[in-house]
Amino acid sequence: MSRILITSALPYANGDLHIGHVSSTYIPADAYARFCRLKQHDVVFVCGSDDHGTPISVAAREAGRTPLEHVDYYRERQLNDLKALNISFDNYYKTHSEENREITEHFLLKLREKGYIYQKEVEEFYCEKDKTYLPDRMIKGTCPHCGAEDQYSDACEVCGRTIEPGEILKPYCILCGERPVTRREKHFIFKLSVFSDRLHQWLTSDKTGKNFPKDVVNYVVQWIKSGLQDWDITREDYWGFKLPYHDAKENQYVYVWFDAPIGYIASTINWSKKNKANWEDYWKREDSFITHFIGKDIIYHHFLFWPAMLMGTGEITLPKKYVVNGYLTLEGLKMSKSRKWLIPLNYILQRYPADYVRFYLAFKAANTIKDNNFSWEEFQERINGDLVDNIGNFVHRILHFINNRYDSKIPEPSDFDEQDREFIQLIKAAPDELATYYEECDLSKAIKRIIELFKFANSYFSAKEPWKTIKENPKQAKNTLYLCANFLLSASILLYPIIPQSAEKLQKLLETKPENWDAAKEFLLKPEHQIQKAEPLFEKIPKEEIIKEIETLKQQTEQAGKKEVDISEFDKLDIRIGEIISAKQLQGNLIHIIVKTEPNKQLNIVGKLGENYKSQELKGRKVTVLTNLKPKKIQGILSEGMLLAAIDGEKISLLVPDKDVETGSKVK
Repeated sequence: MSRILITSALPYANGDLHIGHVSSTYIPADAYARFCRLKQHDVVFVCGSDDHGTPISVAAREAGRTPLEHVDYYRERQLNDLKALNISFDNYYKTHSEENREITEHFLLKLREKGYIYQKEVEEFYCEKDKTYLPDRMIKGTCPHCGAEDQYSDACEVCGRTIEPGEILKPYCILCGERPVTRREKHFIFKLSVFSDRLHQWLTSDKTGKNFPKDVVNYVVQWIKSGLQDWDITREDYWGFKLPYHDAKENQYVYVWFDAPIGYIASTINWSKKNKANWEDYWKREDSFITHFIGKDIIYHHFLFWPAMLMGTGEITLPKKYVVNGYLTLEGLKMSKSRKWLIPLNYILQRYPADYVRFYLAFKAANTIKDNNFSWEEFQERINGDLVDNIGNFVHRILHFINNRYDSKIPEPSDFDEQDREFIQLIKAAPDELATYYEECDLSKAIKRIIELFKFANSYFSAKEPWKTIKENPKQAKNTLYLCANFLLSASILLYPIIPQSAEKLQKLLETKPENWDAAKEFLLKPEHQIQKAEPLFEKIPKEEIIKEIETLKQQTEQAGKKEVDISEFDKLDIRIGEIISAKQLQGNLIHIIVKTEPNKQLNIVGKLGENYKSQELKGRKVTVLTNLKPKKIQGILSEGMLLAAIDGEKISLLVPDKDVETGSKVK
């Protein structure tokens, strides 16, 4: 039995989770934890909310909450969604905790004592308009490494590089848009650069590539070769832990990325208190197998900062395994919170069983930084085809047959033939093959192989034709159903890490609860064992539902583009009641209209009204006109305004006053 400590990236407590989060991190981590428990390892699976940093303080202020109220609000929502997805954490905690504060201060004091933290004067951005220092997430600008614009000043989303304070080009304050000034302050700096050789040696120590993904290692090694910069861990006017140094200023705090990974340890300490265990057995012993599950957006922090912090203290065992998955796009496009081009986790879990989501996203989790795509149509195809038609139908077929033909009792086998022996060998070999995929955290391979096993079992059952042989050769029919029933029990164990609820339901129908992974190699269902009446494990998703989901997605992103406006924005519009003086037909359904908007003012307007109005019927009409629109030339005519109209598909209806009012009357 091995001791395995599993962590998954801490969700930032500043919003609800969406399917991209769980695809890259939580489903793979949970499947691995469930597999390791079945292998009877000593497993502790921890996580928690990431509570600190500027984005939270900014969002809290906008929401009318304190930062602590804000993180508590989202922590509860996120945890509820993860529970609904059946993520089996042993402990889910928070970084804003006494445990995390104490151990973070220990790290800071120890690293400084050993000479790995020093003071240095740096230039800090300060907004004179808002009267505050601007931490990284309150500043945007141009990346100094790749030139990408509108990047936060601590990290570039385009090239993945971290950006040190003061390095961002063309900076501006996200609160007011003004360019900040710089002030010099003494900061505490972590000597990341001195760990370059040790980090390189550690990263390249896994020659097999099974525990440190090769594509990630190659990526990180290039960063090391290009020269690591020392790391500023100080922030002013910040939401986080205060620096524990006597010479730190009152407004100086610990950078969120220093205390966030320490949160893994804090969560384990909190778990150990509840379970009367020793957290050091999982973090300080060389035989402990520490495994981190992360998305590719936080590679730099977990492969450089975190191990360097551990090397510096010399007290914590270095991670033994990393699992890194790429981003999940949606219908081929990058997910966007601002455009609402995403699927919230609570939305999809309210509409579909958690196992459907886990099953589909398991196809995307191959422990590679290559990006994947979520498609509603593919989601339906995978559920209906692989889960319902292949797996579910076979389960129902076998159980129903045993219910009806053998009085719900497992038949007694005898004299296996060549086909039977081939099937027996497949059942006994599958657990070791699947164990390899789970150990490598390649859920994509695991689930594809399970589907192949069910296809083989379906073919075997059809070839054996027990509905015929039950009369012609009863012994052969009994062999077929005995082996198929035991295959189902074995398959329930193989499927359990990915779709635990369905696997447990199948085991309940079989009236057996396997205790470990190796039980999948055994034929636990003995002759005369009583099973329950067959029930469908899964239901198909109607095509109409998927059409509706796609339409809902499009509608919500269209709606997101229509931002609320302040009344002051509306006041900028000069909208008046005008009278059409003349109208002339132009090419392409355009009409040139001259409209009187004030006693001594007329405007030229070119509008596309030809399909709905003829020029001769417009003269003399009272209409509603936007009079201060920026002029634009259309077919050689300078159009100076716009007629307001209601649009219903191809139908256009001009907005007109329902009472006689003076030309030039203002619309408010």
